[in-house]
Amino acid sequence: MGLPLNRRDYDIFLSYAHSDRDFVESLYRWLQEIAGLQVWWDDRDMSAGALLATELQMAIERCRAVVLVASDDSLDRGWVQAEYNAAMDERANYMGFRMVALRMGNANVEKFMKGISWIDVPSNTFDADTALALIRALYPSDKRPNPITSRDVYISASWHSDDNVSATAACKYLAKQGFRLIGDSRDQKGFGAGNRVERIISSCGAFVAIVPYRGEETAVTGEKPYKYFLQEIDFAAEQGLPSVVIADPQIRRSDGDDTNWLRMETDNDAIPDDVQRSLRSIWDRWRKPPHPHYVFYAMDLDSNDKHFTGPVRQMIQLITSMATKIGVEVHEGNPDNANAAVRRAVCDAFLVIADLTDDNVNTCIEAGMALAIGTNVELLAAGPQRRPPFMLRERNMPTYNDEVQQIG
Repeated sequence: MGLPLNRRDYDIFLSYAHSDRDFVESLYRWLQEIAGLQVWWDDRDMSAGALLATELQMAIERCRAVVLVASDDSLDRGWVQAEYNAAMDERANYMGFRMVALRMGNANVEKFMKGISWIDVPSNTFDADTALALIRALYPSDKRPNPITSRDVYISASWHSDDNVSATAACKYLAKQGFRLIGDSRDQKGFGAGNRVERIISSCGAFVAIVPYRGEETAVTGEKPYKYFLQEIDFAAEQGLPSVVIADPQIRRSDGDDTNWLRMETDNDAIPDDVQRSLRSIWDRWRKPPHPHYVFYAMDLDSNDKHFTGPVRQMIQLITSMATKIGVEVHEGNPDNANAAVRRAVCDAFLVIADLTDDNVNTCIEAGMALAIGTNVELLAAGPQRRPPFMLRERNMPTYNDEVQQIG
């Protein structure tokens, strides 16, 4: 069994024929150097004297996706067929593993691939349309609730396969009710610095905990094995979030009130009726989050690139899973105090992305305000590489020369 996706050290494995090398080199440079993804490419990563089949199989097991450059030549190569088969095995065994094909010209991919769509590259050139389609394929949104309109519920649950049966059942039930489920990342250890978990919880409008039995019948704040569950339960209560706590019948809390806890055995995948009723009730009890997470996209709204805001915003939402705001939308509903509304939107954002093309004054001010209060800030600008304005020089500022680089 390979590593879980979150522990893999490469984002993408490139599968191709060497006759397509010119296209693959431009694709690799864009993915690795512009888009910042970690790419396994045999030209760089294959060790001399390696056993080809073994090395490639192991490489795919270290990646989270395979991008196949499907040309007439590559589809005739045995190793490309083997890489495709290995990728499909990973896709079947690991939810979230992506298999993306780029069809060059009129290559006969229908015969080669079953049950998978592809991205057409008719001119054999990596252009903006191809870049956008590739990002959308790597970050699919077809089954995700829209972050702008979703009702987010924080889930406090186990990641461990040996004690998360009840949690999985509850999560599936909530998802069917239309909620977007928010949780801590699998590869985080503890609560971390800066009240990270508390900030995630306060970005949601409700809270559900599913506490599994872990060999101890008494749950005590600050003590294993239930300390993180209790910390999250207590914080949600302090925030006044509508909450449901589901715990194994064997668990009793010794330092707090557990009379409102619902009971469901850890290995039970059939949700009891009373638990179902409580989970359904969250929809009506859900409330606007106290501190919603969103991205503020600061840019010169009079620039020539204004038409491109739509695709850029869509990508930001795909990758961050957060709604995106721009200044003109913020102050449309506040004509008498537009400046104050924009300032609040900037200062309350989880992340500010500022496009400093032409050093637009308003965009520089918005980025400076965000930096001053400790908000996450990312800068970018069109044109040749240069330093940002003096007061923003603590941040890097990647530059772009065209839409392909802007997407990256």
